[in-house]
Amino acid sequence: MIEPLRAGDPAHAGPYVLLGRLAAGGMGQVFVGRSRAGRVVAVKVIHDGLAAGDEFRTRFAREVEAARRVGGFHTAEVVDADAYAARPWMATAYVAGPSLQEAVARAGVLDEEAVRALGAALVGGLAAVHAAGLVHRDLKPANVLLTADGPRVIDFGIARAVDATSVTTSGDVLGTAAYMSPEQVRGQEASAASDVFALGCVLAYACSARSPFGGGPTEAVVYRVVHEEPDLTAVPAGLRDVVAACLAKDPAARPGLDAVLDGLRPPAGRVVPWRLPDGVGALVAERARELRDLPAHEAPAATRVLDAPPTDATRVAPAAGDETGGRAGTAPAPSRRRSLRWALAGGVAAALAAGAAWLVPALGQAGDDGLASGVYALTGEPLTGPDAQAAHEVTVEISTPSDGELVRVAYAGTVDVAQDGGTQQRREGNGDGFTVRTPWTGTIPVDTQMFSLLVTAAGDAEDITCRISLDGEPAAEGTASWSSTCGVPVDTADVLDGLF
Repeated sequence: MIEPLRAGDPAHAGPYVLLGRLAAGGMGQVFVGRSRAGRVVAVKVIHDGLAAGDEFRTRFAREVEAARRVGGFHTAEVVDADAYAARPWMATAYVAGPSLQEAVARAGVLDEEAVRALGAALVGGLAAVHAAGLVHRDLKPANVLLTADGPRVIDFGIARAVDATSVTTSGDVLGTAAYMSPEQVRGQEASAASDVFALGCVLAYACSARSPFGGGPTEAVVYRVVHEEPDLTAVPAGLRDVVAACLAKDPAARPGLDAVLDGLRPPAGRVVPWRLPDGVGALVAERARELRDLPAHEAPAATRVLDAPPTDATRVAPAAGDETGGRAGTAPAPSRRRSLRWALAGGVAAALAAGAAWLVPALGQAGDDGLASGVYALTGEPLTGPDAQAAHEVTVEISTPSDGELVRVAYAGTVDVAQDGGTQQRREGNGDGFTVRTPWTGTIPVDTQMFSLLVTAAGDAEDITCRISLDGEPAAEGTASWSSTCGVPVDTADVLDGLF
């Protein structure tokens, strides 16, 4: 569904006039735009927070070039991009159709014949991605668009060239928890087999309106992905074998795309032509009407043009009544509470997915002694004396039903650091974590702006509780069996523009 632009949205991205909002994701906001020649495109504009780092721009430029190599009938063509604009952007061909997620939510699950045709189209899309030397890494119902002439695979925002040197920190997880493969959850390299696993999840979703690994807290979902069998009770018997094969825990045991295509053919072996599932035709027509009405969506007066990057990279606090923030200059003197701004990248759920790489490997790795409570740097070193003092502090508490349990604690935050007369965002943490003995309290002094924090605790205790406080104020708490993941929640009144 196309929504009107909001105050603070950019009015242009390069040569494209932005006409409305399409969707939001972990990397940025997607708009519908129009070229000077009248071509309608989907434009992904990257969030300011990500664009502040040169490392991200390097990755984004590489991924745009990789995406340009992807052809085929079942993908959305990349038509233009600028990785070095004030906020990087990428334009793809506009696909006038709902996502599989929206179609199932509004029109219901697909019948067996429609799922066979959907699967065949997705095999074609993934084959084009793999032929370009890429792995999609984030195939999910929201990244599959349904049109009258067939489904399209979209959003290569986190695709990574198989033969390229990664500039992503080792152990980072890129993807959506309920559709990630076990190897991605473990922080291992994704491969074409990882996309086959996601394909199995998407096909199961089309039959049931849910992931085969259920919902709930992210740590619970990723545990089921790694350790439990998928729930395929809603998948028709004729499709259950091929979907189950795609969802094998071992990547080597999953079928290749040709074998998946063979498994999607009905017993008679005939090709199943694509047709819009019942009720979805009305949604496609709705998209056509939205395009027709786009000129009526006028940009608010406060929209911004994405032009050349500012010369001073220092961020500023939003002006009174302005939630979008500024780009350069010096922030006014804030209150003690407001000077420490907490913003979780993409919300708690996204950060929990990012922490999943720590979750599974950490289980059972506790040592024999365990660190005592104390003051620790964000990088994990113990601090004493003046080094233990700062303007603000984060307190992490780990507890278990019985005292004396050994728990592995890992944490990481995104902070601002001074660089070249401005500021640069950097992720810091205690790596693979350290072992503590419960109950444990760790204090982390903070002298700089912190944008996110994630804490993961794992061990052999039946239940582990993790609490985070900011300057003495409770911020997050979680309890789970054998693991607990906490993320700092967003306080929108204290957040700069450009959340991840």
